[in-house]
Amino acid sequence: MRLGFVGTGAITQAVVTGLVRVGAPFDSIALSNRNAKTAAMLAAMDPRIRVFERNQDVLGASDVICLAIRPQIAAEVLAELTFRPSHHVISFVAGMKMSELRKQIGAVGTIVRAIPLPAVADALGSTTLYPQDSVARQLFSHVGVAVEVENEHQFDCLSAATATMASFYAVLESQAQWLVSEGLDYGKARSFLAAYSLGLAHGAKAVDTPFSDLVDQSMTPGGINEQVHRELTAKANYEHYQYALTGVLDRIEGRR
Repeated sequence: MRLGFVGTGAITQAVVTGLVRVGAPFDSIALSNRNAKTAAMLAAMDPRIRVFERNQDVLGASDVICLAIRPQIAAEVLAELTFRPSHHVISFVAGMKMSELRKQIGAVGTIVRAIPLPAVADALGSTTLYPQDSVARQLFSHVGVAVEVENEHQFDCLSAATATMASFYAVLESQAQWLVSEGLDYGKARSFLAAYSLGLAHGAKAVDTPFSDLVDQSMTPGGINEQVHRELTAKANYEHYQYALTGVLDRIEGRR
């Protein structure tokens, strides 16, 4: 597989780093020189990684093209590129629908939309893919879990779900600040909560049971987990997550 990345921001860095770390099979990786420092750092990781001055040269050296460019400049960048019909294109461009990608890219064999998250650098987390595609699935299965969806609406829904990252950390910060108010050092509180969260996530990934079952399994009648869960439920904290996500989905799909 000859991979090429147009754009060398944080997501390109995460994907390439993950592929190298896990020893994923590839023949070569071509990088654009958009961010010279990041490109040079990645090229130093493996002799099969090369940096090109022009995005068109990245396309010339690659069969699978990953578009890792900001949506604000995507149309401008794509307008300057000429793709081969044999190119396999994987787009990370947020918000750019399949119809727009086909209009901008032209006649190529395959276009796939993807949402790789930063944790792919450590072969963790998930990457959403639409449509189903064996090349993209194989690529991103090396660096985490590849989740293929059936239509663009489902893709947008999972994209909306990624809007919970900041709130996830905000919940941890709230707990850390409570521990500090009770006399704990912030560093110790943070270390505990980060490892505690990792343990819970690992437990969820290790089984296929519904999250609702894990909720029940985490509580004993009259116990402290039940106490907190009931209080948060009574105050509609969980329901508000769904309300907020619906607002994000409306924004992504142009209804807001």
